[in-house]
Amino acid sequence: MEFRLAAIILVFLSLANQAFSQIEIPEEGRKDRVGSGILDDSTKQVYGPSTTRFTFERNIKYNNPHYWNIDTSVVDLHKYQFVAQTENLYQNLGNIGTAMNPIYPQIPHQIGATSGFNIYDIFYQGPEEVRYFDTRSPYSKFGIIWGGRGRSITEAAYTRNIDERSNFGFDFRGLFIDKQIQRRGRGDRHAEGIYYRGFGSYSTRNGRYTILGSFIRNRHKVDEYGGILTDGTENSNDVFFDQNRQITLTNAETDELRTNYHIYHQYKLNDFIQLYHSYDRYKQQNDFLDQLDTTQTFFDFIEVDSAIVKDRSKLIYRMHEIGVKGDIGKTFYNFYYKARDVDFRYKYLPDTLNFETKYLENYGGFNLRFGNDSISYISAYGEYKLGGEYRFGAEIRNSWFFAEAVSAKYLPAYIQRAYRGSHDFWINDFKSPISSGLKAGFLLKLGPIALMPSGEYNLLTNYVYFRKFNVDEGEQSVLPVQASGDINLLKGQFDLSVDFLRHFNFKTKVIYANVSGGSADAISVPELFGNGQISYANIFFKGNLELQTGIDVHVKTAYEAQAYDPAIMQFYVGEGFEVPFFPVLDIFVNAKINRGRFFIKYNNFMKLFRENGYFLTPDYPAQDNVLDFGINWAFYD
Repeated sequence: MEFRLAAIILVFLSLANQAFSQIEIPEEGRKDRVGSGILDDSTKQVYGPSTTRFTFERNIKYNNPHYWNIDTSVVDLHKYQFVAQTENLYQNLGNIGTAMNPIYPQIPHQIGATSGFNIYDIFYQGPEEVRYFDTRSPYSKFGIIWGGRGRSITEAAYTRNIDERSNFGFDFRGLFIDKQIQRRGRGDRHAEGIYYRGFGSYSTRNGRYTILGSFIRNRHKVDEYGGILTDGTENSNDVFFDQNRQITLTNAETDELRTNYHIYHQYKLNDFIQLYHSYDRYKQQNDFLDQLDTTQTFFDFIEVDSAIVKDRSKLIYRMHEIGVKGDIGKTFYNFYYKARDVDFRYKYLPDTLNFETKYLENYGGFNLRFGNDSISYISAYGEYKLGGEYRFGAEIRNSWFFAEAVSAKYLPAYIQRAYRGSHDFWINDFKSPISSGLKAGFLLKLGPIALMPSGEYNLLTNYVYFRKFNVDEGEQSVLPVQASGDINLLKGQFDLSVDFLRHFNFKTKVIYANVSGGSADAISVPELFGNGQISYANIFFKGNLELQTGIDVHVKTAYEAQAYDPAIMQFYVGEGFEVPFFPVLDIFVNAKINRGRFFIKYNNFMKLFRENGYFLTPDYPAQDNVLDFGINWAFYD
């Protein structure tokens, strides 16, 4: 299916380019171009990455104008898996597209109501990640990754200017990931995700009025196998990596749908006063589906007795933000009011329980920045929600030093406060958690050596999390709880990059973490965490071939990683499963020929010499040794 879809998209992009190349579009101030069919772009290569640039809404909204050119580098092109893209700071269930969870606690950005179903957040790119382009010619991109054992990803993008002041485009990404355990053949999916978005921008001739808009849709489905089936008496090394290993669930599935309509527009009275408004209509629907069979002993509790399981939650909100902003010298200011109309529903939670699910949230906030570049500045921001929740922070940054502080008091997620599904039920009256953090570091450049030592301290108060308890048969074991004491998380980090022998580079990231406090057992993190890469990069054949090849290594000390409950789509502590130390080693080659880039990557090279693999999440074997290949093309005419 993915290959037919890729072919259709490629044909569409070709036809779109041909169609638009026949349209003559006058562009003021650009004497070299009237319609993309006038010049022989393919021969002279007049248009390319340097004539195609993009920005983000935040740069426009916060008066921090900056445009980026298209990235054509081959450096780290092979890091296409989502865990690798996060520098291994997330855990998943051993396969692309499965549930993901940050290893270290994060301070939330949203202080109001959230669903709490965030395991697929990383596969959804919201309006803040939409790129708004300024192109002198049509720009299109197409890429496909043929991962070993049926793990493939398709990507496509197209954008072009209507004139020098307006642009439109779309992005597409398809995840087609086969099972790695008990795979029956090609197309036996473990995860499937279809993400697409359309976007556009327009500015008036005098630049006083600007409008941006986007529509985003992501449908993500995962076959939930519940981990490897064990009887509790066998050695895990013999069970988890045995060729005949059995899975725990055979019919379970999670399904998430997200959509977002977004618009932002602003009017500039002068440099000192500008007015803006934004609107979002967001929907998130999460389903857990199952057909009970002989594996139903996996579930410890039955709340809704049905052979066909379909638990559903749905969050919808409509949000308006209006504000005033401007520049006074090198100082930027922004004050705003935000109204968020929230509606949340569980399929099985009755109204008689008096759990509030529909109400209006009111916010007020500000953003201040002193210094008008992206290298040296001081910034401060704050947001307060009627009811007592807040988020305040400040940051200072220059070419050699940075420091930031943030404190947030936020509502517990809906699923933490109340839930009723086929296998779980609870109602809680939790206090709003408070998370505070302080981070500082140095950016030092000493010839070919770049190093960044930094330290971070986090204080978690009234922390809400999921924990597994030892209970009697037939009782719920995984439940949300609120920590009774404070949690202190101290992290020291050291980043280093060294260039040597002209074309070689060594870089590493090392993190030391220590957890203390009255409720230190509420989180579990590795004491030591490390990434490393040694690579060779060069350009050959008079600039026609760019190459990077090398080895990636990732290690962390043994620790009790959070386990996963598919019925409620939550990670939890208390499984008692220690993820052992295992050096993960990947070998890669990245290259570019003209405007085509490709990579070859061999995952988990150490598995060739060891009988067993490694884990990121208890009961779920991680990536096996397998060869991946990917290629993408960019077109500028």
